[in-house]
Amino acid sequence: MKVLHLISGGDSGGAKTHLFSLLDKLKNMAEVRVGCLMEGVFYKEILEKDIDSVLFKQKNRFDLSVVDQIAEMINNEGFDVFHVHGARANFVACFVMKKINIPTVTTVHSDYLLDFDQFVKKLVFTNLNKAALKKIPYYIAVSDNFKDMLISRGFSPNSIHTVYNGMDFSCVPKVATEKEEYADKHGFAYDENKIYVGIAARFDAVKGVDVFIKAAGEVLKRKTNVEFLIAGDGVDREKLVSLAKETGNGDKIRFLGFERDMYGFLNLIDINCLTSLCESFPYSMLEGAAMGKCMVASRVGGIPSLVVEDETGLLFESGNYAEMAEKLIKLIDEPEKIKEMGENIKERATTLFTNENFARTHIEIYESIVKDYHETKKYDFVVSGYYGFHNNGDDALLLAITNELKAKKARVVVLSQRPQETREIYRVDAVSRVNLFALINTMKNSKVLLSGGGSLLQDETSSKSLWYYLFIIKLAKMLKLKVMQFANGFGPVKRKFNKRLAAKVINNNVDVITLRDDASEKLMGEVGVTKPITVTADPALLLEGASEKELAKLFESEKIPVGDYISVSVRDWKHNAPDFELSIAESIKAFMGKYKMKVVFIPMQYPNDVAISKRIAALIGEGAYVPEKQISIREAIGIVAKSKLNVAMRLHSMIYSVGKGVKTVALRYDPKIDGFMEYVGLDGILNVESLTKESMEEVMTMAYESLPLTDCESLREKAKLNTEKAIELISD
Repeated sequence: MKVLHLISGGDSGGAKTHLFSLLDKLKNMAEVRVGCLMEGVFYKEILEKDIDSVLFKQKNRFDLSVVDQIAEMINNEGFDVFHVHGARANFVACFVMKKINIPTVTTVHSDYLLDFDQFVKKLVFTNLNKAALKKIPYYIAVSDNFKDMLISRGFSPNSIHTVYNGMDFSCVPKVATEKEEYADKHGFAYDENKIYVGIAARFDAVKGVDVFIKAAGEVLKRKTNVEFLIAGDGVDREKLVSLAKETGNGDKIRFLGFERDMYGFLNLIDINCLTSLCESFPYSMLEGAAMGKCMVASRVGGIPSLVVEDETGLLFESGNYAEMAEKLIKLIDEPEKIKEMGENIKERATTLFTNENFARTHIEIYESIVKDYHETKKYDFVVSGYYGFHNNGDDALLLAITNELKAKKARVVVLSQRPQETREIYRVDAVSRVNLFALINTMKNSKVLLSGGGSLLQDETSSKSLWYYLFIIKLAKMLKLKVMQFANGFGPVKRKFNKRLAAKVINNNVDVITLRDDASEKLMGEVGVTKPITVTADPALLLEGASEKELAKLFESEKIPVGDYISVSVRDWKHNAPDFELSIAESIKAFMGKYKMKVVFIPMQYPNDVAISKRIAALIGEGAYVPEKQISIREAIGIVAKSKLNVAMRLHSMIYSVGKGVKTVALRYDPKIDGFMEYVGLDGILNVESLTKESMEEVMTMAYESLPLTDCESLREKAKLNTEKAIELISD
């Protein structure tokens, strides 16, 4: 692998540290050269390092005479990747790309909308950089938060890779400047009975040093055994010094100036702070972690990747100095936690964020984009299903499918009712499922159509739905894609015309069929499908739920008390028994009284299932809870997983419980419920058309006291077969 990096050459902040750290290890894994556009700080320092470098000297940032020089070097010397950093390099790269035939990738080191402060520079350079970024085909974001930022602004999720900064921890001095010596050098006496809270940052508004000072003022109103140290300088110095004096504790908030002895500073302080309003994944965190300093930091950018709440530090909402003060006081009152968290953050940093891992991840990214750049098709799979409708079950299917495919390095695009929302949630490309031009263009750039999962081919809800999915299959084959029905449920298909149509389209256009249960296989055979079928299992079985800590936080926010509970998912259905809601409520209430439990409702399709859930909860009264917020997939799975019994009318609520080994009562409104329960070997089925209080009480008691749990591991293995067969299609 041969890579040419391009950077302005004048960088002196995070981008400089980032690239130096990367190149230190990358030069041992690939052939690298660094080009600079000016003789600034970066260029002068790189000349002192053992790194191949070259100067493409611009007269000014609009001098494009360097474009031909760069392109000629790339073409003549056989570079594989052109990797650029920063606004100036992005602008030049747009012109170089027209003259080369290798992929160009840019690292997004910051929020590019905040890079320039002055009005004229912001107006001109920010807009030029925005335009340049849109033209560059690949991106490396230095945190997941930055990846989300790019996706929310319309960048293709498939084109964005994430890599967190890494550090060479072997360079951390074994012995830093002694605390007493460091304090004396800065004109104060070190007191071992005090706790020192510090921040190292340049004095720009985005770094939020004013938040640090305001929080310090609040802490000093209540604590006397603490001092605050600020290492840094910048344009806002006078304003910040005045702010410190206004707190009335200016003598306990010390300004140390620009600090060259960073490890001496970190050695002295007990708590390391970061108060940025916007951030990527700053090296100051890693330097502090290397010295075993716990952190109190704003919850922005990639910071939570290192600062894990109550484990390696404490987090507060950016700008909220009152919350920051409370977090600091919590640590000041528990000095043993300061030491414990310091040890934890050091272990986490030195395990996960080494520059060895940093460089190796870049090699993987380079290999990926080189492969993608030279592919004739943009996507491996276009995924069609009932996506973008806020249905928790179908959303779970999409999450499981995209997770499994991305784990195989596949390039995925989804047909969605809400494409932008799908891009942001699932981090895959998405297009409108009803825009014919988008459908045709997408399929022309794809290899395989995955039609699924879920019960797409049925006419119970309407024939239009069936016709839509059959049309998508037919269109894909016309455009020469391979077609797979992926973990489908099939049926019911009641109308004769629809049966004939479904059989004809499937037999003539589908290459591979996997179904999620035996009943679907039987129904497909009955309508006349003669293609080979493999019965697997639903992909949602592979998903993990929210952790106990996440679930506890959700229950606290929803005011759901701690204790045993059953979970319930219901829906309005045209054939529900007349007294369906009352029967459900009375039977659940009796069960709750008998077994001393509460009940938590899960609206699986939002907001459709909310009203009926609230009506039944109101009939039950005390101990019945319906979350006010829209429940995520992980939260829904987590709620089911921790319940003692799951009463499920929505299929994927049943799938969640079976996947987590939770006993289940199924409320049947569709043959697919029977098919699933039969496939996993469970009884406990009630028909919603004839459900009574007595029948439900009986089945709930039977399920809770005597139903065996399903062997979910064997089902999970079957679910993995879907992806294996899909990958085989693009490998043929």
